[in-house]
Amino acid sequence: EYLGHISEVETREVNTHKGKHKALVYNYKFKVDEANSVNNYRYKWGNTEYDAKGSEYIGNTIRGRGVFRYLVPKDGDTFESNPDGNKTYTYFCEAIGIQLPTTEKVINGETMKVKSLPTLDAKDIIGVPVIAVVGKGKPYTNSSGKEVTPSEVKFVKTWKGGTKMEEVNESDIPF
Repeated sequence: EYLGHISEVETREVNTHKGKHKALVYNYKFKVDEANSVNNYRYKWGNTEYDAKGSEYIGNTIRGRGVFRYLVPKDGDTFESNPDGNKTYTYFCEAIGIQLPTTEKVINGETMKVKSLPTLDAKDIIGVPVIAVVGKGKPYTNSSGKEVTPSEVKFVKTWKGGTKMEEVNESDIPF
């Protein structure tokens, strides 16, 4: 677990499950903050264990696993709804401090309470303080032919006490 901020976000619409569903995917990057110096880590590589201070990771950027927000079809759409697929999106919204209002909906003739999911944009996400839970990503073969297993943010949690980073306006940079 690393303390830091979401530093970049890109969204794109994708078809999932062979076109059965459609989702908006939030791909983000996480940057480790100076506050991470309070952490210590222990790693095992083969039979050897290593210790690392949290300060060694300050400034590192880690790619996040994409967060899917499944879309609801409108009249004329050919894809199906996938409300169960939005659990991860719900957790993501709550972790970054987005309040999800509860509304009543009739589903299959039964009135149920459901959380309303907002469609977020970059300004809602960038700079938000979070705790990133990092693990091994999907292995791939790099351009040198070597198999690489990158680290990726599996999910984020609320960083109580973290402060939002203010956006840097390029006109404020003195060069």
